[in-house]
Amino acid sequence: MLARISGPFDSPGHLFEIKWDGIRALAFVEQGGCRLMSRRGNAISPRYPELEPLSGLPAGVVLDGEIVAFRGEKPDFEQLLSREQARNPINIRHLSRRSPVSFMAFDLLYQGFEPILELPLHERRRRLEKVLAAVRDSSPRLLLSEGIVGGGKAFFQSAVQRELEGVIAKELESPYTPGKRSGAWTKIKRSQRAYCLIIGYVPKGAGDLQSVLVAVEEGGRLRYAGRVGSGLSDAERARLNGLLRARPRAAPLTECPEKAAWVEPGLYCTVSFLERTRSGIMRAPVFERLIVEGEDGSG
Repeated sequence: MLARISGPFDSPGHLFEIKWDGIRALAFVEQGGCRLMSRRGNAISPRYPELEPLSGLPAGVVLDGEIVAFRGEKPDFEQLLSREQARNPINIRHLSRRSPVSFMAFDLLYQGFEPILELPLHERRRRLEKVLAAVRDSSPRLLLSEGIVGGGKAFFQSAVQRELEGVIAKELESPYTPGKRSGAWTKIKRSQRAYCLIIGYVPKGAGDLQSVLVAVEEGGRLRYAGRVGSGLSDAERARLNGLLRARPRAAPLTECPEKAAWVEPGLYCTVSFLERTRSGIMRAPVFERLIVEGEDGSG
């Protein structure tokens, strides 16, 4: 089940949960084992041997949840990526001890091999809490995604203060509709904003672009901050295609590991993003506004 984007709101008919920054997964508990499947239908159980105790759940259970790597009390997506990319069994075992993950369960889809998707969320959650409580001591890496009913705005502000990704709001009476964005679930995401210099672009065909490459000023120096392709309107894309190709440059204005076409300074943009990685790259960047030096008093 998928979520639409929303702003913060209060509602006595909604459950508000933390939006965990991890990898979405379904856990299928069968006789003698548990299969983990990614959102794209890939089998991922071998990558997370520390989640094997989920097989202690009653057979015939299917959980929806998020695989999360924690650094202290906060999810660490970069740490999780190292787990997701591991394939060598020896490396996987080492990482499972050094950087163990948890399964944050937030929905129950099957029980006793019977689908319960048509039940309202509040009933599925009641059953989920009961199922998890029975294995709490034997499965410490199986956690319940806690939530509150009603006070969504305050809950979102608390998530922002804790520098978490955001909040998911779910209608208490809603059934589970796989693969659909019905509006019964909405995501309310924390975002930051940066003023960026466009230093280059990745071409797409003869006259289009895939993304722009941007840098930000830090301590009086430019630092590469990533590619931005999402959020461009057709009009902005058309204008950018002309402006970028009119100011070619042989080398980037600052050190950049990408292969791209470079441009002279003078083009700027504002970008919203979730956070910056330890290497300074923006996560989930969205292009907001193009600013051309000399226009509207800029420069």
